[in-house]
Amino acid sequence: VPEHLVPESMIEWGEIPSYFEILVSEDLLEENEEKKTKMERTTITVLPEVGCGIDNLETTKKVEEFNLHTNESRHVKWKDGKEQDVLVLDRKVGPSTAPDQLVYVETMFQVASEVVTNDQDAAATDNEDREQVYPRRIRVTFTIDTTSNHIIKDTITINIERLYSTTSTKGTRWSGPQHNSGGLDARSVMNTIGKDIVYGDVFGVKRLKSGEDVWMLDDAAKKSVIEGTVDDDSIRLPQNILVQFHNKESSQSWGIELSHFDVSGSKLHRRSVLRVFDSSEDGFGSVTYREEEKSL
Repeated sequence: VPEHLVPESMIEWGEIPSYFEILVSEDLLEENEEKKTKMERTTITVLPEVGCGIDNLETTKKVEEFNLHTNESRHVKWKDGKEQDVLVLDRKVGPSTAPDQLVYVETMFQVASEVVTNDQDAAATDNEDREQVYPRRIRVTFTIDTTSNHIIKDTITINIERLYSTTSTKGTRWSGPQHNSGGLDARSVMNTIGKDIVYGDVFGVKRLKSGEDVWMLDDAAKKSVIEGTVDDDSIRLPQNILVQFHNKESSQSWGIELSHFDVSGSKLHRRSVLRVFDSSEDGFGSVTYREEEKSL
């Protein structure tokens, strides 16, 4: 979090937050009767606060619109073996005449849901009535230069999110109660995002029960699906996300592969989304999905 957004007392005590808390609403918009062609995303970013300020939090608001069915965007979804969604949402950035063609890429991996048990629900007749299930996803976004530099521009953003409600309010839910309200408070933020995320080590690197690092993989596990490629570099991210860069020998083709690893018992499960670009072409290139499992 940039220091100019952090209260001075937090800086003085060395308590600078390492991440933002955000509240997101998404809506599919209909332009015709046949299909929904646009998605609108409203993001409320909660700014850090201390003392009485937590009862009246300052926020910033950003509204984005994605055209889902045009030459300027790409929207693809797959289902993995566990019926979890893996989704790609890409769009071109800036004019097509710009010397560097930038593409905003977004990859979403649905992960295990959060199950919250309400032990105080006396009316519940069994465990199912007391349990509330919240679907969760990991959303990784960045902008890449597909023409000249073949690099990630600016920063890589990781959002760990849970679905609080299937009804969108376009961000208005986060303005606080309609009557006698000073605005959004910290308790509402925590209840919406969930204690599992607020108090959990969501940006930590997971390890196996044996103490070994989940990233201690052999070369075969890391191998790209592009034949004849050389792995130039890789970036290891929290939540078991791996970003790999691939250049194809004697060719203008290159690719970026995002993988999510999940350990279940003695099995390591990998889901990967690979985008391949050709320097001689103007566009999104191709995108493919694969999943694999290996014994540890």
